[in-house]
Amino acid sequence: MAKNKILVVDDTQMYQNIYRSKLLSEGFAVKLAGNGAEAIKILLEEAFDLVLLDLTMPLMDGFKVLQAIKENPKLSSTRVIVFSSRGQPEEIEKAVNLGADGYLIKSTTPPNEVVKKVREVLGK
Repeated sequence: MAKNKILVVDDTQMYQNIYRSKLLSEGFAVKLAGNGAEAIKILLEEAFDLVLLDLTMPLMDGFKVLQAIKENPKLSSTRVIVFSSRGQPEEIEKAVNLGADGYLIKSTTPPNEVVKKVREVLGK
């Protein structure tokens, strides 16, 4: 069975390393992007099953990335879980309205719960 491919988009190397290691150990294929512009470039070059997306990043924030994914016919079916330190209700609502499949808050969601949500969104 093919591994699900996940793109982790975060400008903080610590989070990139934590979630790359955790997702790899759970059997996923993982690629990293350090900002939104890089994420879009990668997504246009190869298909991913899911994007784990930070909101606060340089060059292009997560809301713009999410909007770009959902408005592009080639990318629109890609699942996206917003994973951010920001958790205001209006930010969660905005992400969901833009098409996010889930929203997790970094400070209160342990890695095991992130994997659980990834599996849930992917229907595993």
